[in-house]
Amino acid sequence: MKPLVLIPVLMLSACTSHAPRKIISVAVAPSRPVSAAALRTGEQLREYRFGRYVDPGDPLVMHDDHPVYRVETSAGWNLRPGNTSQPAQRESVAAPSVSANDAVVAEVNKQRAVTRAVTEQATTLNQRLGEMSKAAAQTQELATLGLALKRDMAALRERMDSFDTQLRERKPAAPDRPQPRAEDKW
Repeated sequence: MKPLVLIPVLMLSACTSHAPRKIISVAVAPSRPVSAAALRTGEQLREYRFGRYVDPGDPLVMHDDHPVYRVETSAGWNLRPGNTSQPAQRESVAAPSVSANDAVVAEVNKQRAVTRAVTEQATTLNQRLGEMSKAAAQTQELATLGLALKRDMAALRERMDSFDTQLRERKPAAPDRPQPRAEDKW
């Protein structure tokens, strides 16, 4: 029951009026021309030059020598305090010198040559490893065949020895016959 009593009290307090506020008149300053450069800073662009390269997204695409432009600093509001009639001068970013570009191109070319050499050596190494693995497999096969031949020869010797012993047991020793001379054969 007590919460129901509080509701009308809250409603009554919401209906009370506030003191009117005084409106202060604002004088409009005389307009003066303002340049956009004083209020906003311009964006700074930089040009980069690349030689030929393969597109990292698609290895089937090659880009030729062309410039690439990058926004170094985007446009924005000039928030620097001080004289608003003169925009704050920004230091422009100097374009990279030609010798720096040449040095970069030379380094990239050197790296490409090293990469090609390493790739060729890796290919040669893989070929040689393949040949060696084939030779090792052939050697192992030959060793297996050699062991099988040794076993077969041992089995044949045992059989021949058993045949010899059987022949000796069956035949008594025959008297030695004189061997005919070579002239007697005719």
